[in-house]
Amino acid sequence: MPLLRLGEIMPPKPVGQSLKKTSLCALGLLTLSPAGWAGGGNPPQGQFLPPLPSVNRQARPRLTAAVTDGTGAAVIAWTQQEVTAGGYTAGTDHLYAARLDQRGWTSLGGILNEDVRHNASRLQAQVGPDGQPWLGWAEDAGIAHVDSTLLSHWDGHAWSPTAKYALRRNLSDAGKFSAFAVQQNGAPFIVWTNIYYPGALGAVLQVGDRAEPSWSFSPPLNVSLKRHAFFPAAAAGNMATRYAAWMEGDVAHSDLWVAEQRPGGAWTRLGGALNVHPGTYAASPVMKLTREGRPVVAWLEDSGGRDQVFVKRWNGHRWVALGQALNVEPGTLAFRPALALDGQGNPVVTWAEQLGQEPERVYVRRWTGEKWTVLGGRALNTVAKHRAYQPSVTVDGSGHAVVVWCEDARVFVKRF
Repeated sequence: MPLLRLGEIMPPKPVGQSLKKTSLCALGLLTLSPAGWAGGGNPPQGQFLPPLPSVNRQARPRLTAAVTDGTGAAVIAWTQQEVTAGGYTAGTDHLYAARLDQRGWTSLGGILNEDVRHNASRLQAQVGPDGQPWLGWAEDAGIAHVDSTLLSHWDGHAWSPTAKYALRRNLSDAGKFSAFAVQQNGAPFIVWTNIYYPGALGAVLQVGDRAEPSWSFSPPLNVSLKRHAFFPAAAAGNMATRYAAWMEGDVAHSDLWVAEQRPGGAWTRLGGALNVHPGTYAASPVMKLTREGRPVVAWLEDSGGRDQVFVKRWNGHRWVALGQALNVEPGTLAFRPALALDGQGNPVVTWAEQLGQEPERVYVRRWTGEKWTVLGGRALNTVAKHRAYQPSVTVDGSGHAVVVWCEDARVFVKRF
């Protein structure tokens, strides 16, 4: 498994492959010719949506996030690396957001960074009970440690001040993993890792609630304080029920856990570890809730020496696997799964996968209730030689899967 993907902070796998140094080409015309693909075939199905609004078409895209607001419209957030006067590095990762309506994309503000000189990373998106989007991200000054974990809420006219929910810890390693969700009362909570918890031998996972003037944190959710917790995910259900997912172990030998907290109660784990193979390499869990409040989780796990995408759903009593591994091409390594649920609670999953030194390709599968279907029938890359990465997915109010990914020097959005 490659040691690092763009925009991800993750502990290295002890034995892995090095990243191929892939340069991004200058912006070119959209190419859908099947001649660029081995074996030819018809172009992918689905509809490409208009280009996202951007102040700089030549900027290098880095991260994406996608949600559907209360009107059923897709909201896309993304970062792109831009040269900024006074920045600490040659390029600074700036955060933007836009909503899709009948007229096309409408920008939601300009640059959303708290400080335009600082890089935005760890991008996440949620929707609050008012149907408006929330964004979560981290900002740093281009040096080793993360300075701030930030949340902001769109109220229909503007984004809330980042200082309102900022978590600021000037520590070199604490807080590099975080997730958030928004409860039915409109208040966010975060799931955060802390490496300086008394008595713990590694990082612990804690749930934070905003209590003016700062955050208050729960006791650790770790199964064992002797094991390191990382890669959290968060979800908020009805009736003030909250969920947290995380990896725990030494990276090469990790387990995936999910815990639930009912109103006024303690955090309790749902079943056992989700791993297909307990105690193996696992990473990058993402979690969504069905309308009934049952978690669905997708994650990466090593199987036979390659990282594959798996999905399980909680049926109220145990974790049920939805099919086998989702990887499309034999022998590929998968990266960064993203998850959405349709109106029936069936998951749509997108991810990137790579075979050897070939460029990464983005795929999306939809669970029919019985099996996984590859939307479009093949990779979403518009040009075979282009690297595609950092995909996200949401299901809009009409039931269409809306997939966003970075490729070449553009961010592409396609609706199925």
